[in-house]
Amino acid sequence: MKLKKAKSVWINLILLSFIVFILWGGLATASAQEIKLPPIKKTMLDNGLKVIVIEQHELPIVAFRLILKSGSACDPSGKAGLADLTAGLLRKGTKTRSATQVSEEIDFVGGSLDAGSDRDATYASCRVLTKHFDTGLGLLADVMLNPTFKEDEVERLRKQTLASIQQKKDDPGNVAGEKFRQFVFGDNPYGLPTEGTEESIITLTRDDIVNFHKKYYVPSNAVLAVVGDVKNADVLKKVKAKFSQWSGTPVTLPTLVEPPAIKGYQILLVDKPDLTQTYIELGHLGIDRKNPDIFAVRVMNYILGGGGFASRLMDAVRAKRGLTYDISSTFDYLKWRGAFDVSTFTQNDSTSAAITAIIEQLKKIRSEGVTDKELEDTKSFYSGYFPLQFETPEQIATQILTVELYDLGEDYITNYTKYINAVTQADIQRVAQKYIDPDNLKMVVVSKADQVKPSLEPLGTVEVTSFLK
Repeated sequence: MKLKKAKSVWINLILLSFIVFILWGGLATASAQEIKLPPIKKTMLDNGLKVIVIEQHELPIVAFRLILKSGSACDPSGKAGLADLTAGLLRKGTKTRSATQVSEEIDFVGGSLDAGSDRDATYASCRVLTKHFDTGLGLLADVMLNPTFKEDEVERLRKQTLASIQQKKDDPGNVAGEKFRQFVFGDNPYGLPTEGTEESIITLTRDDIVNFHKKYYVPSNAVLAVVGDVKNADVLKKVKAKFSQWSGTPVTLPTLVEPPAIKGYQILLVDKPDLTQTYIELGHLGIDRKNPDIFAVRVMNYILGGGGFASRLMDAVRAKRGLTYDISSTFDYLKWRGAFDVSTFTQNDSTSAAITAIIEQLKKIRSEGVTDKELEDTKSFYSGYFPLQFETPEQIATQILTVELYDLGEDYITNYTKYINAVTQADIQRVAQKYIDPDNLKMVVVSKADQVKPSLEPLGTVEVTSFLK
């Protein structure tokens, strides 16, 4: 009987999701230049938990998303992966429910319940039909406030994490990305994988996890968004009932030490003798999430390498020279300065040619600026793309909490396309010259070292390390 009911709920939820897509998609298309959200109601509970409610009554769905302003950047030295491991254990049993019971309860109502972390935050999300509001909120509160972190669950997740890390080591593209972050950031937590390393995961203890939860899982460090077919007064009453006893010492978040400036071309060659292709990551420090130039940087980077086949790097390095099948550039927009990097792969014998072609494009966008068509096409893309990030209650909650996490301002969402459309060609050239430095780069090259090293040495100092390290 339970299985039949759960199956029926799942079918209904799938159908509702499809309708949400159609309704919100139509809204986004009709309002490509402006985001109009329902009223956003914010309340601060006595214990410091901020609650944000958005009433959206088109469909009987409610999405909960709770974030903590602490992610892997808060991992203590030598304990990389602690935030990720802690978040991964939230669903693995509480003081009143086993891991199986947590899964069965959310599955029975056809909902979803997830938790995880990234570099700047930890999150827990739940989505249910509105009639199952109490079940969804109760499960969310229980896994966040009352996890037991049982030893057997800790060991099980530890083994899974180690297996995942080992598997990623077989992927030269992933190795290039991880080595690049380490090369750029050094001991800064942004330089380490969010899931940790083999060395750090092995050393983490249950006490580490319990202490991390006690320190950072506190209401003054949290924001809860509730979006969907709800009433603000009802939400606040029920949230207070579930979260009012939550307490903890206010958090002082760590300040990351910025790595020293890069001088010249520094090349880390990761030797994997069986490779016939070279994997390349090159770049330097970028900007932080609150940088006032972020909209101009977004537009500039889309033209440079963030726009797929519309980008200059794709055109110059793939289409015209045939040196790769894929290439892109990225800025990480984080609380502290993230990385700017260009990522690609090529044949071993064209490694130097590919790097040279990339550097040429970095210099070109600084010296020659961009065309009217490039700027117009990019603005058109963002005017259509950004509204698509608000199609479902979950997406709305995510976007609202991003604004909260990075303190972006009340008008960030409503004026997003306005800020994009205000970017000029002069702005793009200015930020390219300010935030892209083609003469000072760190490069990670994963390849057959004895074949590619001679072609790299004219560029700069080459340090060779083993793929297995």
